[in-house]
Amino acid sequence: MFEAGLWARSLPTFAAGTLLAGTGIGLAFRRGVGVAQRFADPRRRADLISTYFLFAYTGTIVPTPALGLLDQTINQDVAALILAVAVVATTLASALRRPTTAIARATAALSGSTPLLHAP
Repeated sequence: MFEAGLWARSLPTFAAGTLLAGTGIGLAFRRGVGVAQRFADPRRRADLISTYFLFAYTGTIVPTPALGLLDQTINQDVAALILAVAVVATTLASALRRPTTAIARATAALSGSTPLLHAP
């Protein structure tokens, strides 16, 4: 939606895409902090959370200078499209690498840490 707003030169579409992207990154960031807090050893929680923040902020900052560098060599619209494709490809690659719940449960059962089937 964000990219469509750039190509169509539509401020409402661009604003809606920005709002949608901001909401998505906010929810992902919140979920990541929650997972990190839940799994962290209480004595090392601050270390893990600060590392999470470092990488999360780096991941949100890096695209901006990348877009600026691309914009100096090619058209701004093409640069934004390349960046959008790179973000989508990275997201899909991460999602496809993530094990499904059934696979994770079966792996945990095989390792002996949890039962494969829950008794009623």
